[in-house]
Amino acid sequence: MYKILVCDDEVKIRETFYDYLSAKGFEVTLSANGREAVEKCKTDSFDLVILDVMMPEMNGLEACRRIRSVSDTPVLFLSALGEERDLLKGYSLGADDYIVKPFPLAVLAQKCNALISRYRGSTLQEEICFCGITLNKPKQLVTVDGNIIELSNKTFRLLELLMINKGIVLSREQILAKVWGWDYDGDERTVDTHIKKLRKALGEKSVHIKTVIGGGYSLREE
Repeated sequence: MYKILVCDDEVKIRETFYDYLSAKGFEVTLSANGREAVEKCKTDSFDLVILDVMMPEMNGLEACRRIRSVSDTPVLFLSALGEERDLLKGYSLGADDYIVKPFPLAVLAQKCNALISRYRGSTLQEEICFCGITLNKPKQLVTVDGNIIELSNKTFRLLELLMINKGIVLSREQILAKVWGWDYDGDERTVDTHIKKLRKALGEKSVHIKTVIGGGYSLREE
């Protein structure tokens, strides 16, 4: 049974999420504010943390920042704010996904399952293969059609992130947060530079790294 921490300052929302997600088979722990959520993450382990953005005492953005310092558990933000800057801020702090209120509970459950499956798959799978590219995490080794290629640590982690999320468009902000960390003070051009290095190292396989205009990068079969 997967464990989810739900943090929202509205009692009715917490209770609704608790009843619905529990009925879907999740073990749900509730928290009324960001500070309490951070403390729970320090003393317990969860498969997913759901954080409301606007809360008293400590908002979801600050809570995410602190949670990221002690755990790499997936974080899903809930917010009535849909502006681009709020999305980018959440991703820059290490959030994995973002859902804008109001939304069907069925969508919430689907996002929970997708994030947990992706996270557990990436942490449990030692070797990832994609179109002739093989990445071995414990050995920090990458081969292309059986031939070893040399990658720096950051470029290795970039490739790993793309392979784990194959078919999904990752923004530069998401990539910076995942590979360089939420406290990295560089700019997005760092991502572009490492994408160029990765493409050069992959040779013919670089055709699978797609640039999505206005979106970011994605690893795809076509």
